Amino acid sequence: MPLGTSGRLRLEILAGCAILLLGLWAGIALLILQVRHQAIDSAVANGRNLARSLAEYQDSSVRAIDLSLQQLREHWLRDPATFGEAVAWHEDHLSKERVIQVAVTDRDGWALYSRLPQTVRLNFADREYFKAQKSRNTDELYISEPVQGRITKRWAIQLTRPLLDADKRFAGLIIVAVPPPALEIVLQDIDLGERGVIMLARADGTILARTRTSLEDATQVTLAGWPGVGDDSPPSGDFRAPGRADGIDRFFAYRRLNSYPLTIFLGQGAETVLAPYYRDRNVLLGGGALATILLLAITALLSARARERARYVEERERVMLELHDSSIQSIYAIGLTLESSRRMLEKDPAQAAEALADAGANLNLVIQDLRTFITGERRGPYSEQEFMAEIERIVPPPDQGAPRFSVEVDRELVADLTPRQAEHVLRIAREAVSNIVRHASASNARLALQRHGDRGRLEVSDDGIGIGEQGDERLGLGLHHIEARARKLRGSASFEELPSRGTRVAVEFPCRS
Repeated sequence: MPLGTSGRLRLEILAGCAILLLGLWAGIALLILQVRHQAIDSAVANGRNLARSLAEYQDSSVRAIDLSLQQLREHWLRDPATFGEAVAWHEDHLSKERVIQVAVTDRDGWALYSRLPQTVRLNFADREYFKAQKSRNTDELYISEPVQGRITKRWAIQLTRPLLDADKRFAGLIIVAVPPPALEIVLQDIDLGERGVIMLARADGTILARTRTSLEDATQVTLAGWPGVGDDSPPSGDFRAPGRADGIDRFFAYRRLNSYPLTIFLGQGAETVLAPYYRDRNVLLGGGALATILLLAITALLSARARERARYVEERERVMLELHDSSIQSIYAIGLTLESSRRMLEKDPAQAAEALADAGANLNLVIQDLRTFITGERRGPYSEQEFMAEIERIVPPPDQGAPRFSVEVDRELVADLTPRQAEHVLRIAREAVSNIVRHASASNARLALQRHGDRGRLEVSDDGIGIGEQGDERLGLGLHHIEARARKLRGSASFEELPSRGTRVAVEFPCRS
């Protein structure tokens, strides 16, 4: 059944609402994604810039210490007696680096000089930095992991250069201690949010400095395996990971120092980075929810108005069509038939009786239609299953003394029938089958509903005694009922006796293709 005006209008309103809602939420989703990307990109870009600046600063700081180490080493090798004066001068020069200790050892690790007083002579041969310098036999700066000084009793980073004899062999160390690197002083002025962190690490992942925790705690974890650690890592980059020391989710940016195997890591807490995104997302979602509620309310109002308007129009059209196209025209036609019957009553009584029977059949149809119209009993469209069930009820089983029926129904045609067509077809079939059962004395019968081009054809036939031999005036009234229904279908009915034996009733009517 085609959609009425009300159905079409409601579908259009609902479709428009759905399109608007889809567009609204698609736009909101895109904006939310854009806001998220912007928050992350901004934080990452800021982190990279800060990491680069800090790496340049730290590179400069380490270089200053390294130059002092080399100059002090030359002074020691040249004039050990005045080495203390040289240390004092370099301490003033390196005051911003917070150098707390300068020491010199021999090749066996025994302290030869200490800026800080010693109560007993100390040996440093077991220290990692001493072993590393002694084993490598090259003139390179070595930066130790954080250790607790035996003289200072404080955690510090030991920066060392080897002392080499005339044969370029290891002859001891010159040591500068920085507790912790001056980096941590500079970092206090950088606001990375509540969970931000900045670290300085060696190439092997050892943490040399870390904000928001003590240097001693930082020595308990390593950054090995992270980007930025290892000789094959790119010089700079960014990534997201939980902190090794505290497990806090952060966005990290890193930068390796140009001159030394050290890397600056700058981490911003994910909650801090995404806070603007969460704020804007909530605003967008709240606005979208309000817009959705408003749009649904408007849609419901428009749909209700359209439904009421369409219901009024459809009801008025239904009453006009029911009365005008069926009852009024049928009554008018019956009146013409009665008038014609009155004129021919004396001239041709048989023809007049046939016309009166036709008028009576049509009048019964009008009465049925009016009763159905008044009571509102007209049903909706038949589904294929419902239609076939009605056919099965119409055809009686052979064990009740009825003929054996064969049924052939084009189910695609059934799906194309309008409700009124289906109702008329079923009533015609019921009347024809009833005539066969009551009057035909048949053994076999056939009911077929098939499509022929753009027309449907209902055919009911039997192998009984034929129309002419049935001799029951009620059969004539039944045939008039069938003809009247055929006219309701805008089709035609035919009744014929088969050449062998029996009767065929056929009704053809236009149908949708």
